[in-house]
Amino acid sequence: MRLFLVLCLLLGVAASARAQRIATELICAWQPGANYAKVLSLSRVETESIAENITLLRFPDAISATGRLASLQKDSRVSAVQYNYRVQFRRLPDDPLYIRQENMQRSGFEEAWDLTTGGRTPDGVPIVTAVLDAGFDTGHEDLAPNLWNNPGEIPDDGIDNDDNGYVDDRTGWNMVTDAPEHPANIHGTAVAGLLGARGHNGIGVSGTNWNAQLMLFTISNVADIIEAYQYIIDQRRLFRTSGGRQGAFVVSTNASFGIEDATCDDFPVWGSMYDRLGEEGILTAASVANVGRDADLAGDMAIDCPSNFLIGVTNVDEDDVLFTSSGYGRINVDLAAPGEASYTTRPDNDYGSFGSTSAAAPYITGAISLLYASSDCDRLRMLIRDDPSGAALLMRRAILESVRPAPSLASNTATGGILDVAAAQVLLLENCASDDEPLAVDLLFPNPAMEFLYLRTTATSLSAEALVWMYDVTGRKLGTAETKRVQTDPVVLELNISDLAAGYYLLQIVDGPRRATANFIKW
Repeated sequence: MRLFLVLCLLLGVAASARAQRIATELICAWQPGANYAKVLSLSRVETESIAENITLLRFPDAISATGRLASLQKDSRVSAVQYNYRVQFRRLPDDPLYIRQENMQRSGFEEAWDLTTGGRTPDGVPIVTAVLDAGFDTGHEDLAPNLWNNPGEIPDDGIDNDDNGYVDDRTGWNMVTDAPEHPANIHGTAVAGLLGARGHNGIGVSGTNWNAQLMLFTISNVADIIEAYQYIIDQRRLFRTSGGRQGAFVVSTNASFGIEDATCDDFPVWGSMYDRLGEEGILTAASVANVGRDADLAGDMAIDCPSNFLIGVTNVDEDDVLFTSSGYGRINVDLAAPGEASYTTRPDNDYGSFGSTSAAAPYITGAISLLYASSDCDRLRMLIRDDPSGAALLMRRAILESVRPAPSLASNTATGGILDVAAAQVLLLENCASDDEPLAVDLLFPNPAMEFLYLRTTATSLSAEALVWMYDVTGRKLGTAETKRVQTDPVVLELNISDLAAGYYLLQIVDGPRRATANFIKW
């Protein structure tokens, strides 16, 4: 019944969530010989004839366009009417072994690359991804061009130029040997390739970000991990405090490692680092153990940590089914990625297959970095500058709220789905919409309602911080409603009102400075 109600509500307004609709423009085709001069003479509407009997209509706002769309659909002079859309230019890398990387398409990267292939923010700031692992072939033909180069360090002069305690730390640091050079480890080289092998260079494979900047750390124990995290924090903090003139804009770290049968309580110092990273705006994607059991019950460090800046990742096979040897958990495992049967870099300019949860985590880490390159909006700029942890949480929500559902994950992960970075891009762009867009409640259905109330707004987007407040008939504030977004452009919300007593209520949507109210009855 609920599905039927939603379909009824969305009839006539649903559009592809990934298409880039121009919400203020309609394209109208007229019947031959129709007299439509009166329509074109309407005030506040700009018109342009673009083909025989076809007119482009430009409206001052999305609400005006939506209203006119409804009337034109009923007009006998109109043969067809639609929104204007921006087209997408298909972009695939020319790397000869990309044909082996079907997992990129399955996790949404092929469609996401139509918007950006990563590397820099829309303002041109290099986006840095930190990788902690057992070692890396830094001379690999497909990795060397995408390694971070410390701007404060003069290469190989034997001097700590940036006075950070590390001499010649050009690409990161080997915490095991306390040196700048890394061992050419198979595992770390494979992880790095999934994250940032140079894309579209006619060589080998492509990473999630074609032009990444990989900050590398060779680690082997908990002390190494903590030291590496502090290095990362210092670089991001220096970037922030210097206004971007120094340091590095690190946005994500990859943790394809852990300790089985352990909890965050066993490692309180290590565990505390994820919130510290998050305070500077850095998210971490961590893989669950490669053991087919409930990690919530067995314990698994680091995904066991309760930090909001940590994303727990499991692995699915080529049929999008939870891999038999991959851990799971409805609390600490957030989502899955198609790590199994990945294809990536290996030492000595080689390439090969790579699987397990260690291969799944880099897709999430790479998605975080790609999202920072995807959205050109003032809201995100302000968050990065004034509230970096808020920006990180915005990215986390975009990833977790846009997963592609998979039956085998429904009761085994928090989201029940697989990474879809293209859908995350859409949600992020929605959250970056202008605060000046008018907001009103267009429809409540059903009304009266019993358990669920569907609310259609006039807004093409709401920010991730938007709330729906409930008030009783006396005006007493009852708290916020549990909501689920079921459509964008315009936004439709599902409200769970099952806990409310029967009676009359007022709801108010609050999204920054925007407000909208409506009344409803609970049976």
